[in-house]
Amino acid sequence: MQEQQLPFGQYIRNLRISHNLRQNDVSDMAEIKKTYLSKIENDRVDPPSEEILIRLAKVLHENPLKMIIRAGKVPSVFQSIIVNDEETFQYLEKKYYAENDQSLVNRKLGESK
Repeated sequence: MQEQQLPFGQYIRNLRISHNLRQNDVSDMAEIKKTYLSKIENDRVDPPSEEILIRLAKVLHENPLKMIIRAGKVPSVFQSIIVNDEETFQYLEKKYYAENDQSLVNRKLGESK
């Protein structure tokens, strides 16, 4: 069972506050506008691009790959591995089927055709 995660914006805000940083500090160091950071923290915009997420992760002392995943994205380096490494793809596929109800999976696969 998956654990409940904070909304992405709250996750970013909590990291910022845990490092005693102001929005101005983070936005300056990550080279984004303060208003954009505010919108991210308040979940008024979708999570930013991978490039911006990496900059935010560095400023907030977070693992960039974890931050990209928390944003609901697959890091580009992982995409390449998943697509080009059959063993990795099969492992992930097996894991997915093991953790999901097979009838639900079959229904979703049937809908996507």
